[in-house]
Amino acid sequence: MLNCAIIGFGGLGKVHFKNISLMDDVNITALCDIKDNAFSIKTDTNIGKDNAEIDISKYVTYADYRELLTKETLDFVIIAVPTYLHAEISIAALEAGVHTFCEKPMARSYPDSQRMLAKAKETGKKLMIGHTLRFYPEYVYLREKITSGEFGHVISANFERLSLTPAWSCPNWFLDYEKSGGAAMDLHIHDVDMIYWLFGFPQSVSSSATHFATKFDSIRTSYSYTDYPGMLITAVGDWGLTAGFGFRMSFFVRFEKAVIEMNPQGFFVYTEKEIIKPELPKKDSYYEEIREFILCITENRTSLINPPEDSADTLKLTLLEIESATKGEKINA
Repeated sequence: MLNCAIIGFGGLGKVHFKNISLMDDVNITALCDIKDNAFSIKTDTNIGKDNAEIDISKYVTYADYRELLTKETLDFVIIAVPTYLHAEISIAALEAGVHTFCEKPMARSYPDSQRMLAKAKETGKKLMIGHTLRFYPEYVYLREKITSGEFGHVISANFERLSLTPAWSCPNWFLDYEKSGGAAMDLHIHDVDMIYWLFGFPQSVSSSATHFATKFDSIRTSYSYTDYPGMLITAVGDWGLTAGFGFRMSFFVRFEKAVIEMNPQGFFVYTEKEIIKPELPKKDSYYEEIREFILCITENRTSLINPPEDSADTLKLTLLEIESATKGEKINA
């Protein structure tokens, strides 16, 4: 039985709490949040409202993560706090001898991500970042088809992640670019990680952005791969949309012999002869990523699906896009 604690009990903290509560080989021993009412209030994020009652009476609660790490005997922690605190708390947990799962993005700066990697190596503790798309059945299917070459080479691909403005954080840290990195680092980075996972690190990026609702409230990027001349890869992230619009994620990938598309209507494969709706496993990606992290701990291995070095590269790539949009020019990677 592994003992764990959750640091940060907002929207994603509660998601992880509920998933871990379903696992019979993990015991949640403590919860931590700086807000006294975080353990009782319901959450409302771009992935939906949480109206379920949570009974936390059997858990020790803390307001200070340092006190938690000092007093609790833990195997691992889940860190679901604002982005600018990721590196600080992750490094503290690793120094305390605790395996660490931290929500994405890995850190607010690339040097901080390198500090996290170094500390994990120094302590011998596992580190994983919550790039949950790597566990979504639709994206896993897409990667399998790219890797197998069943439909030939990719000709073009576009990834979109569109959201209402995230006004639910306390005290609105999402809207503070210095703390969150805007839509580029909090929303768009999901698709950046997927593009990196599918195609590798590009040779250059060319980005543009808007700064209306918040600084970097939208970003659009074209990725250049010299190893695949003529391949067109693009992505759009936007969190400046109205509350009525809500949240949508989609992709459209054109192969030589087929098209694979995910949109709000479903998931489809279009061949020359038919439209196929693949039967995908019904899995919760947030549950699956934690299961993979637990297996890394119990089997003493690094994840082949989601290694922390990949998360650092994804952060680096996102920061290059921000640089490109800021300078208004193509940036070589």
